[in-house]
Amino acid sequence: MARTKAPKRQKPLLSPSDFTSYLREKADQLAPGDLQQVVGLAEDVHRRAEKVQHEHPRLHRHVELAFRLVEDHDEGQCPQIPYYTVSLLTVALLYFLDPLDVIPDWIEGAGSADDALVFELAFDLGRAGIERYCTWKGISTDGMLRPQKAPAAKRRKARSR
Repeated sequence: MARTKAPKRQKPLLSPSDFTSYLREKADQLAPGDLQQVVGLAEDVHRRAEKVQHEHPRLHRHVELAFRLVEDHDEGQCPQIPYYTVSLLTVALLYFLDPLDVIPDWIEGAGSADDALVFELAFDLGRAGIERYCTWKGISTDGMLRPQKAPAAKRRKARSR
């Protein structure tokens, strides 16, 4: 009896590190006029956020908080927030508004998955600034930020006890 080979596992076309690289690259290129462009699209941002609210409530919260932070920054209300955080969230919002991103938004049930990933990564990368903004505004970050991993040295120390 002939044995058949198991099919090789395909490597995904894109990984989270590809999205992280995209966010970092675009955030480094962002100019103040790009922020104003996003603020000018407030109605579009909120309309699109409402569409994903039931399917992706966490994405909805991310979009609303990101927009609020960018808008406050544009109005000069939060100069204490690192510009890197502001630029990461602006890039995430621009990605969110693009209907033909990696997974086109018109694909029901899947079209927002890449948007959610982009926001998770942007919130991870800009965590310190987001926490600072939320503290300043009195906004709870419960359910908004992923739990932080303990540094490797702390994990090893905890295991050795």
